[in-house]
Amino acid sequence: MNIPQKMVLLLCCFASGALLSGCMTGGAAFGLGAGAVHETETAEDDPNQPPPVYGPPQIIYRIDNDRYFTLENYVSCEDGETYYNNKKKNIHVLISRASGYLFKGRLYWVSTRDDYLAFPTTDDTHNAACMGSDKGCKNVITITTDGGKTLNATTYGIYSQDPTGITKDYDMLVTNSGFYIIDFSGESRSDDMASTWKWTFDPDEESTKKYGYPGATGPDSQDGLPMNDISKVKQVRMQCDKSLIPQQKLN
Repeated sequence: MNIPQKMVLLLCCFASGALLSGCMTGGAAFGLGAGAVHETETAEDDPNQPPPVYGPPQIIYRIDNDRYFTLENYVSCEDGETYYNNKKKNIHVLISRASGYLFKGRLYWVSTRDDYLAFPTTDDTHNAACMGSDKGCKNVITITTDGGKTLNATTYGIYSQDPTGITKDYDMLVTNSGFYIIDFSGESRSDDMASTWKWTFDPDEESTKKYGYPGATGPDSQDGLPMNDISKVKQVRMQCDKSLIPQQKLN
């Protein structure tokens, strides 16, 4: 991060008093601490109910033979956690407390890195706590620039009363240097009507710790995408094998 960007970041955070939520030029950003990744509904465990039965880890998005995202600790395709894996390097790290299957847009993963990761974290329309608000929910991109040790996030898109369904209007491209969001939220889903925004990975450990800076600057408007890279992607949508969903125990 260069000096002007740091100054804007500091002024933004001090002016708003948002030391807990953080901020960044051009879009909202916030730190996620060691655990939480997204705003989700939580409820106290009912002592009268048996503990949940989780399904076995399953691949919901494959990058190549060695790298993929898995859905784990899930009771349904929509309710679980998402992990990034590199089998060859024995990497297995949490990337989102939400199920990646909730993202209904297309994901183009052309990055070869394991340390810089960005993943679409989506609110569940049927369970998100933010659905009780007048605005509704706004989805985020979870970001790590240290291989999953620290997770932060930046928002994208608009507030919606259907945060899961609205992701059909967005595509995401992840490269070695950053990530793009392609917004098709106009009247038709056509390339000539889309808006493209880019975030650039730019780690700053001090700002991340103090202000929740997510490790990426942006968004910056773009005229196009690296189409040659996109053509190499084999899987573009999340998938979930519902036959693996476990049967919950009843009292």
